[in-house]
Amino acid sequence: MNDAKALRQCLGKFATGVTVVTCTDAAGNPCGITANSFSSVSLDPSLVLWNIAKVSSSLDAYLNAEHFVINVLSEDQLPLASNFARSDHTLFKDVEFTASEHNAPVLPDTLATFECSTYQIHDCGDHYVVIGEVTAFRSADGNPLLFFGGNYRSIKT
Repeated sequence: MNDAKALRQCLGKFATGVTVVTCTDAAGNPCGITANSFSSVSLDPSLVLWNIAKVSSSLDAYLNAEHFVINVLSEDQLPLASNFARSDHTLFKDVEFTASEHNAPVLPDTLATFECSTYQIHDCGDHYVVIGEVTAFRSADGNPLLFFGGNYRSIKT
């Protein structure tokens, strides 16, 4: 199958949560990127993964980061998802955050936060798969921001 657009549309039939993955680059600047490729891998050891495109403007920051944070967005955080979906993933203008123990940005009021140390990075096609070992986490109540069919969605109850 060589029809990438049709494959992308078919993959879009799987609803996912929306995250912003954050780290600091070599110069100490905060970086953030919207990702819906987050998944758990293992409980023992506690491993999670996400994917980053090889064409990402912040690729070097993430490939060289020893630590990163996965911020799981709530349904009212669509502006954050849109902000970090832009091509310049280093922009934190007007974005509140605190620093994790390892100086990676932690976004406020998210549904969940996973502070991670980089465990493995795998070269896979046009992306890298980044596996992190969870070193700290927290969760809150609320509804998730979802991505389905190429659009952001929320749960209708």
